[in-house]
Amino acid sequence: MRKFVLLFLCVVMGGMVFAQTNFQQLSFREALEKAKADGKMVFVDCYTTWCGPCKMMADEVLPLAEVGEYLNARFVCLQIDMERGEGPELARKYAVDTYPTFLLVNADGSLKNRHVGAVFSGADFVARVKMLAGESPTVRMDSLYAGGLRMTSFLVSYLQALDAAGNTEQAQRVLAELMPTLNEGARTYSSYWFIYESPMLTPDGSENESYLLSHVDAFRKGVGEAVVNRRVYGILETRLEDIVRGRNRGASLEDVRAIEQMLDSIALPDAQYLTELVALAKGMKAKDADEAFAAVTKLFPTLDEKKVAYLYFQPLVALKGKWSADQRKALATLTMELSNRVTSVALKDGLKHFAEEVIPAL
Repeated sequence: MRKFVLLFLCVVMGGMVFAQTNFQQLSFREALEKAKADGKMVFVDCYTTWCGPCKMMADEVLPLAEVGEYLNARFVCLQIDMERGEGPELARKYAVDTYPTFLLVNADGSLKNRHVGAVFSGADFVARVKMLAGESPTVRMDSLYAGGLRMTSFLVSYLQALDAAGNTEQAQRVLAELMPTLNEGARTYSSYWFIYESPMLTPDGSENESYLLSHVDAFRKGVGEAVVNRRVYGILETRLEDIVRGRNRGASLEDVRAIEQMLDSIALPDAQYLTELVALAKGMKAKDADEAFAAVTKLFPTLDEKKVAYLYFQPLVALKGKWSADQRKALATLTMELSNRVTSVALKDGLKHFAEEVIPAL
């Protein structure tokens, strides 16, 4: 009888251990390799020793059976102190500066998604991770919404599920009902950052995008500087590149100057590339060949060939008739240097043709 009881206890305790989230003692690189071999993703609990909500999650939520059963089946799980070992490097790489943050990382190291902040229920945490992983179906939520449920917490969860599922039309309907319920302060809380981080929920030129850009400091305080800076940088980069490459032909010189003023006011770190794009865009819109020439010769020798491929040609063509003979000669030389540097055969040949046949006629 005693042996039976001991065996029973071992089985029960073994099941409890198995059910808990299995945080493995691996380096991040080893975890990626294991995830690739096992056909999984990597789940990273990013914590610090001084973070109270991190400890609560580690002690009360992550050990729960429903959490462990879900995470262990789909992820190689890690707990990483962001202030020790490889933590600081990973914090920089994935822009983690708010705790706890939970990362869902593909086996190739690219970020699938993230969740910021503590969740006080195992079921809620699993539901949120499912949404972030793109697994959670919205059928039940669809019926609850159709039945008139409009609690803010439900709308947030439903919106996250729709975003993960890529259901743009319904997401925009729910978003239109959610936003008026949030006061000015609440909009900048980390709980709602997923709205502004999602290109589907905050597309180019949208009201949400304008709100983010006009409240950058508030979002930095509520969400974290690195995360917000990365998103704002991406928005301004897209705007400027669209002007330079000719996708936004309706943009005016005043529009470019407005972006320049915004850059000055929000003080983005490492914004040299954006500053140089501004100079080039101003030269193009003002039809100022001298300003554009200075920007082109400074900017393009430093760019990778992907950006050269879609940014280089339009600025030169846009100022046809404005270049001096000396500038055309220098641009032809620069174009040949770029041709010799790139590895793509098509781009190499295109640049060479541009230097020999197009630039002389500009």
